[in-house]
Amino acid sequence: MGGIRCPMNSNRRRISGRLEHVPRGLAIITDVGDHWVLEGCDPPNFVSIVTVEGVLIGMDRLRVDWIGASAQ
Repeated sequence: MGGIRCPMNSNRRRISGRLEHVPRGLAIITDVGDHWVLEGCDPPNFVSIVTVEGVLIGMDRLRVDWIGASAQ
């Protein structure tokens, strides 16, 4: 018998980079210079390099499910 199958949501992203406040709100800037505006999260205190997981809700916007210090 097969196991339980969960369809993967192609809109999910896990992104690491530098956390910054930009005119559009809180954003993560990746090593290659991509900017992702974050929605629905409180930034961790005293951490600037983070990993974010969430759902793509625009061309450059993520609804954050999880944010934490990056292991880089």
